[in-house]
Amino acid sequence: MQLTTVGKDLWRGAKEAQTLAEAGAGDPDVQERLRKIKLVKALRESKRSWDEVQELLGISRATYYRWERALREKGL
Repeated sequence: MQLTTVGKDLWRGAKEAQTLAEAGAGDPDVQERLRKIKLVKALRESKRSWDEVQELLGISRATYYRWERALREKGL
């Protein structure tokens, strides 16, 4: 009989997936907020104004910063 072990990377990935699932990462609202946070960062890096960002994504600057702070402090 041959014994095999689960690689460290695979084990870490499974643990991370479990953590994300427990945090609600599969929730469509969470996914939408994460998508918008990433888009705001990309738009701001390309020197877009907050007026353009708000028009394109439908969120205010205050909402973006509130979501980003909550993600940073509390995680998903």
